[in-house]
Parts: sequence; structure tokens; C-alpha cells
Amino acid sequence: MQRTYPSSAFRGRGRGGRGGRGRGRGLSRGVSSRSVRRSGFSPPSAAFGQTLQFITSIKLEELEKQRLAYEAHSLVLQRVSQIKDDHVHKVEMLLDAVRSWSGSGALDASSAIGAKLDLYNLDLWLLQAKKDPSFSTDVLKGWADTLEGHIRHSLTRFECAKLFGKLFNEWLASGDSATAVNLIESPVFSPTTTMDVDKEAFVEVGRKEMHEQKERLKSIIFEPKAVDTVALLAYLADLFSSEDAVKSLITLRKNMQNFGDSLLYKTITVQDVSWAIANLLASELMDESKRTTLREFTENPTVLDEVASVLNMRLASLASWSWPEAGLEMEMRRHLNGKYRAFTNPEILDALFLQYIGVSWQCEFKQAFKGVFTGKGWKSAFEPLSKDEIDRRKMYLRETVSGVGIESEWQSMRRDYFLVSQLPTTVDSNPTYDDSADTAEESDSKNAVSASAIKQKLLHMMVTECYLNKTLYGRHTAVRTDLEWFGPSLPHDSIVTLLAFFGVSQNWLDFFKTFLKAPMRFKDDPTGEFRVRERGTPISFALSALCGEVILFGMDYAVNQKANGLFLYRIHDDIWFWDSSMEKCVAAWQEMNTYASLVGIKFNAGKTGSVCVGDELSPELPEGDIRWGFLKFDSSQSRFIIDQPDVDAHIVELRRQLSATKSVFGWVNAYNKYMAFFVRNFGGRPAKCFGRVHVDDMIDTLAKIQRELFAYDEAEGGAIGHLRSMIRARFGVDNLPQGYFYFPISSGGLELRNPMIELFAMRDNVAPDPDITFEIQVAKDYETYRNLKDNWDASDSNSYRYLLSDKQFFPFTEYVRHRESHMSSWKWSYIVLLEVDKPIDVSRSPAVEAALKKAWPGDHERWHGQMDFYQKWVVSLYADEVVERFGSLEVVDPTLIPVGMVQLFRNSRMRWDQ
Repeated sequence: MQRTYPSSAFRGRGRGGRGGRGRGRGLSRGVSSRSVRRSGFSPPSAAFGQTLQFITSIKLEELEKQRLAYEAHSLVLQRVSQIKDDHVHKVEMLLDAVRSWSGSGALDASSAIGAKLDLYNLDLWLLQAKKDPSFSTDVLKGWADTLEGHIRHSLTRFECAKLFGKLFNEWLASGDSATAVNLIESPVFSPTTTMDVDKEAFVEVGRKEMHEQKERLKSIIFEPKAVDTVALLAYLADLFSSEDAVKSLITLRKNMQNFGDSLLYKTITVQDVSWAIANLLASELMDESKRTTLREFTENPTVLDEVASVLNMRLASLASWSWPEAGLEMEMRRHLNGKYRAFTNPEILDALFLQYIGVSWQCEFKQAFKGVFTGKGWKSAFEPLSKDEIDRRKMYLRETVSGVGIESEWQSMRRDYFLVSQLPTTVDSNPTYDDSADTAEESDSKNAVSASAIKQKLLHMMVTECYLNKTLYGRHTAVRTDLEWFGPSLPHDSIVTLLAFFGVSQNWLDFFKTFLKAPMRFKDDPTGEFRVRERGTPISFALSALCGEVILFGMDYAVNQKANGLFLYRIHDDIWFWDSSMEKCVAAWQEMNTYASLVGIKFNAGKTGSVCVGDELSPELPEGDIRWGFLKFDSSQSRFIIDQPDVDAHIVELRRQLSATKSVFGWVNAYNKYMAFFVRNFGGRPAKCFGRVHVDDMIDTLAKIQRELFAYDEAEGGAIGHLRSMIRARFGVDNLPQGYFYFPISSGGLELRNPMIELFAMRDNVAPDPDITFEIQVAKDYETYRNLKDNWDASDSNSYRYLLSDKQFFPFTEYVRHRESHMSSWKWSYIVLLEVDKPIDVSRSPAVEAALKKAWPGDHERWHGQMDFYQKWVVSLYADEVVERFGSLEVVDPTLIPVGMVQLFRNSRMRWDQ
């Protein structure tokens, strides 16, 4: 039941029964108690949106006014064209026209035009030209040409400013962005930018597959799944039965009990509300209207203060918390990868309260599970060295024996990237598995490694360890799987059983049960009936991610214990493992199936596969390819290759989505997001282990995508050719230089992104043959051993030799016995293969330097300090033609560009065609 509070509760009572914790501070500065109390938590006003619209309207109007004024001002070009012989008078007229303009692009008396003409000097030189009979007419003509060029460039820039305004108006009114639609539906939207939103083009009736998935989801979440909790508890008790495991479990349970008790009495502060809002914005939980409201909260300290007060009240009455009687509506959303997911749109206060609690528990469980991972109960894949082995290696090699091999690197990466990776280490980090979302805010986390970066790390490790195992053991076995309908299908009894086993107290277990039993219905359900959820967790809640990670940590630990130290490389329910021993992989797969049957989850056969390089695959391992994104592992090449038929299917979808856009900016936004999606699913920025052949494959595939998307003509095709046609047809503007399409919106360009540039800039740094790296290291081992042995034999003063009965250096087999755990040279070879080189910076030509100085005269360090490799590449490649057309690197005066709308464009959520 949704609870409300009397307004007096906000004015001083706080959480009185708890020593005044969370004391109210009053509703001041125009914030009403009713606005805070309302279930939807609508903002007191739409001030942010209205202000943004107002500023945008004013700036676009100002652009148009100045353009019209400059058109009249530039008529001087017609007048001077009538002057034939009086070149001095011609220059004086043009100079007066340049100086008398006081609008955008105005020059002062001491300015220079480009790198050619200093206006202060020109006054002195004109005096000489008037009196000096021998003064060159060609010089005067050159001055006139420069001044005329400046006026024409300014006129062209104003024409582009007009185009810019039209493009923005078109985008705002097109319906291409859910964010923009949310703004223009405001009653105060400026009439200068009002157009009818084409809602019919985006009627989200859904495709056949969406309806199929929705019906399947209904059949899962409203039907309970029976779990034998007695058998599950017995299994867990056996897993943690060794002496060291028992100690780890006792510590974990104690920490959970203490944390749960302390959280109940913790004061929620304004800072807590701020990070909870940041986390929510990084997720896809809220619709665009509520996301806008949340952003407005961050701008108003009074509202943040009042929200903290209300959340403290809710925490004080945790035992009586429940979902609103109105329940939660679910709607199906399509992502770039083609998947549909059923999102809810909870009330803002509920969302913030659940986010605060969920993230708090996530951080605690993360630390607790790390403690288990680093404890003595967690098995290592390598037997520790005996005392005798340690002594001998110290004697012969003078080596320290801890943390010098690849094993130490594995442990660090497993702990930092893959151990319960959905759980944050700190409250202001926002790890998220699904990077198929198209919002930009998901990358705003301070501390979290992005989902795509973790996935790339996994692929790099898989390939590198394939090379390693093939070199050292002659074979490499790998298995990849994920779980079918994992989040929606999790049995509630399994979740509660695992939470209780790990020490969560009963009062918190009751709260978790209430959270899981949410009343739900689909948004377009004709019956309108709300039903209580009996299975699974709602998507994008922090508590949902916690439940999933707690369930799967049990599987992580089970595999570690039963498969002799094997590690599950897991990103949520995307699970990978590999080893040189096929037997260990078979043991792991069998244990995973045992655990899955106990907790009531099922592996997805369509996404499960295994491979063995260098040997026949065991029939006890699952059949199928190992795939990720658009990559498929090729055992004959020991590397991932791009699955071209899969790419072809997504080209068809991209063509459909681009055709559904109604604006140029919407088209660019969709294209950029899809190109980034393609690159991520090709493995992202390639590490050295992928080799140059993979970089070339990525370049060729991206080129193929453009060829198949757009019909080429003899002059120019691809994305730019298509955009030229669109702009010509809609706005009658032609002959735009190529750089215009790549330059940022903040400079007046279209900000089209070309992902091939990054690949060209790093191709030469990627090794052509990474698969021989460890073979080279084997040869180095022989050489290093010979040098060590020669030094030993040649040293009569070696004190160790006098203590040994056998004066001979220890054998080569003993020297290389612990390559993976105790040889630093192998660790560094391994690390090198995982390196992702930075793209090469292009050099700055004198012409580019001059253009930069003109565009940003007071900012001499912009090239080194603010421009990344991509911007440098684009500027260096296209500066000449842009400057030739516009007289500057800035296509439009940046002071007249609505910066708020530019940021809105970059962060906007696309309205994909469903």
C-alpha cells in the first residue's frame, strides 16, 4: 500500500523515534509538501526544460536575425564589383564593411584576417598606396581578394547557421528522440521551433518477436517454480564443509548480520540521494519524463534535502514497506542487439529508496564475496611450492617466489573484473552488464569499469590463454554458456534460501520477499489485471542484480571446489571457462548442471558451446559454437573471426532503423549508435593478442556495412553521400565539404562518427603474428637457463655451492616447472598480449596550426590538452577544405549555438522503431 505522510512530518519530526535521525528541515524556497509527497514525485516546475527551450529558441532566432542582417551588409560585394580601376577605394570600402559589422564574427581594429592581413597594418599601408606612385596594383588586388573572401566566408557561415537552426528544429519536432519529444510536449515550447511530431511513424505496436517474447515472459513470471530448499541447503553446507571454508562462511555471515542491523539505523543523507540518482540515470529503469525530473532534483538542494527526509521515514518503517496498490506497469523495449526486455517505470520515491538499499547491500556482498575469494577456502589451480622447492629456487635463481608469475595476474583480474562483476565496490560506481542501451549516461560512473571493457578483457584473456595452453600443453579447451531467461526465471525460494544461507537476517529477508512479490501488468494488456509476480526479478533494479549475483556466486564457488580450482569467468549470466585440462572442464560443466537443477535455473542451449584446440572435444561437453557478439571462435585459427551472416542480419535492421528516422540529426544519432554497437560486438578496440588480421577484418566489415547500406554513385557514396542527398532534398543546401559532416555539433557540424578512423590509427601497432609469442618465450627460457648455468659454473665464490653435496646447477625441467606461477618473464609476455595500444596521433601541419590559432586564439594548448586522436585526425585531414569554405574551423559561431541542446543531442535516448 502506498503510504502518505502529513505535511507536518516534513517540518521537524523526522524520524523522532530514532533520536531525531533524518530531522526535517522544512519546505522552503517554493517547494511544497504536496510536491514531495506525491507518488509520482513530479517536480515543482519544468524549469529546466522550459529554460533550455527558451534559450534554444532565443539563440536560433538570433542566428536568423544576424544572418538576414549580414545578407544586407554583404551587398557591398555587389557595389565594389562595379569599381574597375580605383583599387584603393575598393579596398577602403571592403575594409569599412568588415570593420563596421558588429554581430557574430565581428573583428576589432587590431584583428587579422586569417594569417594574411593585419588590419592595423593595413591602415598604414593604404596611406602609402594612396601617395606612392610605385605601389603595386597586384598587392592592392590581393588585399581586396582577402577582404572579399572574409565577407563571403562570413556569409557562408551564416548560411550554415540557418541550416543548423533548421536541422535542430527538424530534430526537435521529428519524434526521433524520446528526450526531445518529452521537452516539446511541454506547454511552453517555443513557437519558433514548434512542428507537429510525427507520432504515427513511431506507433510502437511491436513486432512478431516482441509479442512472442511477451507471452513467454507471462508464462514464466506469474507461475512459481518449486525448489527443494532442504536439498539445496544440504548441498551448500557440503560445499562449505572444509575447515577453511567454514571459517570463511562464519565471517561472511557475521558481516551480513552486522551490516543489516547497521543499515536499519543509518541516516540517508543528501549525498546518498545524489549517488542514488546518478545510479538510476545510469540504468534504463525510468522513463524519459522521470529521468528529466531526477536531473532537476540534482539542481535543487532543497528538494534533495526533502527527498532524504522522506527516504529516512521509509527506512524507519521498513517492515511495512510495500509496492503501491496501483502496481507496476511493464512495457517491452527493443535494444540494438535485437532483444526485447520488459521494463517497469516505478514511482520516483520507490525507485530511489530501492536503489539506495540495493546498492548498499551490493557493496557489502561484494566485499564479503571478495573475502571468500581471497580466503584459504578458495582453491588454487596450482599446487603451492614445497619448502624444498622454494629453498632451491632461492638458492639457484635468487628469486622471490610470491606474485611474480601469470597466476598473480590472473588472480588480480579475476577479483577486479569478473568476481560478481554486477556488484559495485563503492556506491558511486555503476557496473552494468547490458551495454546495448543507447543512453550516454551509463558511462558517467566514476569508478566502474564499463561492461564493454570487461567483455573485451574476457575475449582478450581467452585468446591469449589459448596461445599459452597450446604452447605449453598442446591443447586448450573452452566452454561458453548463459542462462535461459535468467532474471525473469529465478525462483524466489532459491533467492531467499541463498540470502539466508549467507547470513541475511529475517527482517531483511521479509523485505526482499516483498520486493520480489511485485504486482504487475503489461502496459497494453487489454484485461488491465494486476498479478503478483511469483518468479524472477524486475529488470534494472539494484536489488535484482544483487539477487542474481548471490545465486550465481554459489555456482562460482561450487565449480572452484569441484573442478580443482577452475574459475568461472562470468559477467552476470554470461559464463565462460577454459583450461588446458579437458577433464577439469568436464568436471566444471557437470557441477554447473547439478547446481542449476538445485536452484531451478536452466542453461540456454542456443548460446552454449565448447571447443578444443589441439585435441578431440569430449562428448561430455556441450555441442555448439563459442560466440560473442558478432564473433565466433575458429579452432583452426585459434582466434575469433567475424560472423558475416550475423552482421548481414543487423545491416538489414540498421537500414530499417535509419529509414524510420525523420530528421538529419536523428539519422546521425542512430547511425553513430549503431556503428558503436558494431565495433563493440567486433570485440571493441583490439588488443595485441587479436592480431593485425582482426583489425583488417574489422575495417573491411565496416566498409562492407556502408557499401550495403548506401548506393554508391561515381562521385561519393557511403554515409556522407547519403547525408548530402538528404540535406539537398530537404533544405536545398549543397557543396558542403566533407569535414562539415565530421566536425562536432558545437562547431556547427553534424558530428558523424567514423569508427574506421580509430582502427586505421592503431593498425600498425598491433602485432601481425601474436600466436607465436609464447613459442618465442620458450626459446628465451633455454637461453636464459644457459646463461644462469654458465654464471653458476663460472662463479667459484658462490657461497651456496659450498653448502651443496651436488655442485651442479639444477636441471632445466625444474627451472621451467612453474612457468605460470613463478616466472616473471612469462607474466610480462602474457601482459603484453593483453595490451590495447592507443591510436597514433597525427602530426600538426603549419596550415592546421594557423587554423587552430584563428579558431581559438587564446587557447594554444587545445591540440595537446583537449583534442583526442580522433579530433586531431579529422581536423588534420579536413581543415584545408573547411577553412577554404568557411574561413575558419568553426562552421557556426559557437556563442550562438544552444549548448544545452547540443548536450541533449549527445545524451538523447533514441526512439527505436519497434
